[in-house]
Amino acid sequence: MIISGKQVQNVLKAYGEQTKAAQNTKNEKSGPVQKQDEVILSSEAKEFGQILQSIKKLPDVREDKVNEISKKLDSGNYTIEAKDIAEQMIARVLADRIR
Repeated sequence: MIISGKQVQNVLKAYGEQTKAAQNTKNEKSGPVQKQDEVILSSEAKEFGQILQSIKKLPDVREDKVNEISKKLDSGNYTIEAKDIAEQMIARVLADRIR
């Protein structure tokens, strides 16, 4: 009996398909392995989180400063130098440009 190269290829192809089918069946039975995601924070990140929570608890308005300035305004003792206002305005413009 003479076996041609084409016949050998067909046998190998059939064997390969059979092997793949067996592996797929095996994988389906065992199911995919599920890994759970895990996050590990460094000590610096934990510390940062604690500080951030502390900052979030602080009030948006500093009542003591508001009351102090309100009293000065009511009594007429609150004065602002034009030079100080100009310096703050220029500093804010320069800081905005740096960003």
